[in-house]
Amino acid sequence: MGSARPDESVYLSQSNPYRPAILNLADSRAYLERIGLEADWATQQPSIDLLTKLSVAHHLSVPFDTSALHVPLDAWSKRDASRLGMRHGPGMQLGEPNFERIVSRRHGGFCYALNPLFASLLRGFGFRVSEVAARVYLHRGKDPQEAGYLWSCNTHVALIVDWRDSNARYLVDVGFGGGGPPYPIQLQDAATAPSLSTCESFMLREQQMPVDDTAAFPDPPMGWTLYRRVVPVGAAIPDHTAAESVPDSYWTPCIHFSLATMAPEDTLMGNLFNCTSENAAFTNVFVVSRLLPNGGRQTLCRGIPAVDASAPQDGTSYAKLYTKDSLKGEEYDIAWIPFDNRSIGRVLEENFGFSLELRQP
Repeated sequence: MGSARPDESVYLSQSNPYRPAILNLADSRAYLERIGLEADWATQQPSIDLLTKLSVAHHLSVPFDTSALHVPLDAWSKRDASRLGMRHGPGMQLGEPNFERIVSRRHGGFCYALNPLFASLLRGFGFRVSEVAARVYLHRGKDPQEAGYLWSCNTHVALIVDWRDSNARYLVDVGFGGGGPPYPIQLQDAATAPSLSTCESFMLREQQMPVDDTAAFPDPPMGWTLYRRVVPVGAAIPDHTAAESVPDSYWTPCIHFSLATMAPEDTLMGNLFNCTSENAAFTNVFVVSRLLPNGGRQTLCRGIPAVDASAPQDGTSYAKLYTKDSLKGEEYDIAWIPFDNRSIGRVLEENFGFSLELRQP
């Protein structure tokens, strides 16, 4: 599993015969610079230290971003204060357009854009990567003992990573958005990992997917559940291996997955659902969110009814820009941004690092 970068990048995994996506040296160097690392890191050998640094750097540099579903690229360059709408964008195009959007234009994406692209970077170092489908816990951040268990279909993709002589496999997920683990977590029952914030930590459990009603859901899949520890406002987790010691805290599920490598067509189908289905999470939600060094998040959002209802009622459409230091923390630095191409474009450039100018072919 040593480094074997091709002369030409394979931007999207292909079937018949299977050929995994992998970046060449030039694209790998550009990707490293995109996530704030030195281009000469491309010569490093696979290790848990390298995997950790790459994962954290990606989390801090590349936002979770659904703007491609809603806004055409040329709309940003006009800057004529035209009102933006929903579901008018090209969708989350994969393959080379995905690399161009995230690395060259410095936009973000959701899981089907971010995790497979990150996998193509990792393979160039000699990491072995299995892309696996996952279900998302829909009562985000809530205590399942009170809220119950409600899961999506397989709308998420995560990565299982190892390398020669690693003696372990790791869950890596740079595409979960708010609440994803910035550090790799060893694929071992009850393994834990810290976060950038002391307000949360993560744990993996090997188990059947927890459900409320086995009569309605008779065959919950076996696999792995990623949990996030949620603590009260003002509390801190002193050590991620002892997160349960914090009073009034609880484990909330994030995702459940099985060890079954996705075929490229699985990725295409999952991405199509997330881009087009009325039942998908983001076809009616514009959100851009970035992880901060302290573990908090800055988020720009429109389309969530509870958020939109609190906007100024003056006849203008707004998106909400805000920062939170933890899941249960208070929002601050709140600003209501007119939902037009000039105002939103300025925030995307200044706060999230987007490059929005059209490039000449």
